Amino acid sequence: MICRVELSRRYPCLAREEALALGELGGCTPVELRDGSATFICGSCEIFARGALIKSVNGIKVKREAPAIRRSVKTLDHITARLMVNLARVKPGHRVWEPFVGTGAIAYEVERAGGYVVGGDVDEKALKIAKLNIRGDVVLSDVLLPPVSKFDAVVGDPPYGRLTASAMDVRPLLNVFLEVARSHVEKGGYLVFASPVYIDMPLLRSCAMYLHGGLYRVIYIERA
Repeated sequence: MICRVELSRRYPCLAREEALALGELGGCTPVELRDGSATFICGSCEIFARGALIKSVNGIKVKREAPAIRRSVKTLDHITARLMVNLARVKPGHRVWEPFVGTGAIAYEVERAGGYVVGGDVDEKALKIAKLNIRGDVVLSDVLLPPVSKFDAVVGDPPYGRLTASAMDVRPLLNVFLEVARSHVEKGGYLVFASPVYIDMPLLRSCAMYLHGGLYRVIYIERA
């Protein structure tokens, strides 16, 4: 079956990466990949319907509804949360570590994709909200106290900016996160995380996401 996928032009790099990730999950073969569109040969086009930055599949518009979850001012928007989960190739049965779980926006999308979440955070107020939003395990901990097991994927939006509850600056926090996460993801699994644009990690695959004003977010993707 031919799947013609129309992509968001606002974030062309991320849209292409997401299309490739979903194609991989769906066992598809990419035929053509351009800004604004992609074509795959698949057994079914259904996998692309879960896309965050996919506008339509074979001319049928992809519907996205905001999740009915409890939120706070620090809750990640649902489009970015779903995007990061898709980039991490999360599928049913996957176990996912989310060390900055917050109120559970990313974890919620993991569960929508059929995965199971182990989440940690140092913000007790955020964790109380997360426990209302998701079914997975949520504990008061930080990236320095990881679970003992390995996971199929690690996904996280490390805290930075004035709303963060972390006592560690973002650069050393990201360095620690990378070191620990790499040791806790299974071979072939994906590590996906966000950072402010002023933190440069040139050796990692990444795409920038414009937010507003002069503010950007960078999303990094690494395969173990």
